[in-house]
Amino acid sequence: MKGTVHSMNPQRGMVAIETPGHGFTIIELLSDTHIEIGDSMEWSPDTGCGHQTYINHTKGSRMRVYGQNHWVTPAQLRQQLLFRD
Repeated sequence: MKGTVHSMNPQRGMVAIETPGHGFTIIELLSDTHIEIGDSMEWSPDTGCGHQTYINHTKGSRMRVYGQNHWVTPAQLRQQLLFRD
């Protein structure tokens, strides 16, 4: 699966990756990893949750993350990124 970092909640370590035709994938960063909005990401398996390795093609790096959710709609992003209202 491939996507582009769309939005982040750096205080909570949560990242939304836009996956064309599939909504958003939500990951939690497990370490202080350098990632920015617009970065090109890739991972496998397509819908794996839990501990995963993601590739940041923009930065040329691999990172361990915790896959939280897939097929998230735009209306669900704030909640999934753990933003407080």
